[in-house]
Amino acid sequence: MAIKLIALDIDGTLTNQPDSVSERNRQAVKRAEEAGVVVALATGRGPIATRPIWRALDLHGASIQYGGAMIVDIDTERVLLMHELSPEVIREVLDYSASIGVHAQIYVDNVVVFEKPNAFADRYIALHRLPYEIDPDIRRKTYHNVPKVLAYCDTERQDEFLAQYRERFAGIAQVSRSSPGFIEINSLGITKATALEELADMLGVTREEVAAAGDNYLDQEMIEWAGLGVCVEDGASSVKAIADRIIPPSYEDGVATFIEQYVL
Repeated sequence: MAIKLIALDIDGTLTNQPDSVSERNRQAVKRAEEAGVVVALATGRGPIATRPIWRALDLHGASIQYGGAMIVDIDTERVLLMHELSPEVIREVLDYSASIGVHAQIYVDNVVVFEKPNAFADRYIALHRLPYEIDPDIRRKTYHNVPKVLAYCDTERQDEFLAQYRERFAGIAQVSRSSPGFIEINSLGITKATALEELADMLGVTREEVAAAGDNYLDQEMIEWAGLGVCVEDGASSVKAIADRIIPPSYEDGVATFIEQYVL
């Protein structure tokens, strides 16, 4: 069956750059759209950090943000769908992170909010030029419309911390991992796969007509759900194990290979 919708992870799949895409990948996406295929990004990033990639690819329509917690309209950045974390879970995650010495930040109307200054937050904010707020009382407040909590740990201990978060929040929140050291916490059951299914329903596209490409644990569910799921060669081994196809890494324009060989 012909592919009508492609979902592309950004970091480690489409590009390794914060705000640019290779010319070959850009042209492949353009050719897919000219052939009538809908191309959507499915990323852990928020809209502000994704804007440069939308513009580089000249994308319009819908985009999946915050690991599947949000779908936005690219042109207006209007929220089309939102799965927020409950205030109680947010507080639990922030308290737990503080108790084990892990930085954790939330997103409130696309503003990054965290408890105290630290080197990771400085780098993260500068990389994507994000608005932010330092609030020493963050763990005492009640927040709504928060799509995810991002915790950051030392990369040498990321497997250990991921296991700890998954055990602590089993049956309470969705815990995954994306970039090195990034532990992603979403509302329970919310993944890129659930958002991709919701987007496919909006577009009247069947599961068999959907393809998805990614590289890490945060992409695993959507790669498994899609009719055609692919993982880059340097992706997580567990993700490669469930992928239908393995494509070259992002620095070798694996997305272009994927589109040229399996979609067009």
